[in-house]
Amino acid sequence: MLDELGDGLKRDIISVLDMKDDFEQILSNAAKMKKDHKKGQKEPLKGKVLGMVFEKPSLRTRISFEVGMGQLGGRAIYISPDEVSIGKRESVSDVAQVLSRYVNGIMYRAFSNQVMRELAQNASVPVINGLDDIEHPCQCAADMLTIMEKKGKLAGLQLTYVGDGNNVCNSLLLGAALVGMNMRAATPKDFKPSADILAKAQEIAKTKGCKLELMSNPFQAAEGADVIYTDTWVSMGQEKEKAERERLFLPYQVNVKMAERAKKDFLFLHCLPAHRGLEVAAEVIDGPNSVVFDEAENRLHAQKAILVAVMA
Repeated sequence: MLDELGDGLKRDIISVLDMKDDFEQILSNAAKMKKDHKKGQKEPLKGKVLGMVFEKPSLRTRISFEVGMGQLGGRAIYISPDEVSIGKRESVSDVAQVLSRYVNGIMYRAFSNQVMRELAQNASVPVINGLDDIEHPCQCAADMLTIMEKKGKLAGLQLTYVGDGNNVCNSLLLGAALVGMNMRAATPKDFKPSADILAKAQEIAKTKGCKLELMSNPFQAAEGADVIYTDTWVSMGQEKEKAERERLFLPYQVNVKMAERAKKDFLFLHCLPAHRGLEVAAEVIDGPNSVVFDEAENRLHAQKAILVAVMA
């Protein structure tokens, strides 16, 4: 599909798989942008506008995209849930087509992957997934950038994810496979990551010589890990399940005892916001192995590289 406001073919980033051909190049570009941004970098998106449609609030997503567009010479417009009520006040198709007449790209932070894909299908400008119920590709790019920055490589490392097999876990499986990183996901049996995404990730992993494993024992999963990653047990929209989820996930808390199973120089990652005393102990997230604020900062640089890849 042609981009009406540009001169090239439209490219959406809905899944990590949409970066399968140039994921490592995007990470390399992000690292360079981070290194150069204080020097005053070029402005490849000068005069361009990103429309940011939010159904879920976010500190990091909004600020990183807005600041990123500014640093790239463009600007971003925040569109709140009340202003659109996508699919309710107006149809998804109408919203997509109207926004496509105004902006050069759309970042959508959504509840539903189905609606995300419908928006992308009807928009004539690039759509970037700022989070939905299936994936969080921008977070995955920031995570891989952080690990690469701290470890000097990605291929061959052991990533352990502990907790809910959610959108973050799904994207990490795909990202790990693309860069040749081994990954173990330890989740309760009823909270496994997407079987479809795991199958796709394992196909890629075979070609990259890495191993992806699902298991239920988090201590076993943490053994010899280079990276331990967790996320909140209760995402937005799951508040009614809070008490039951906290009960089920308590054995999956990343605490000092679990961290002792990992390598001494392991990295602790969390996409934030974090809940100390629930999915992670304060001693871990505030300890010397934690890189969660470097990870949060890297949302900015990873997303700048993604913005350039689809909008420049």
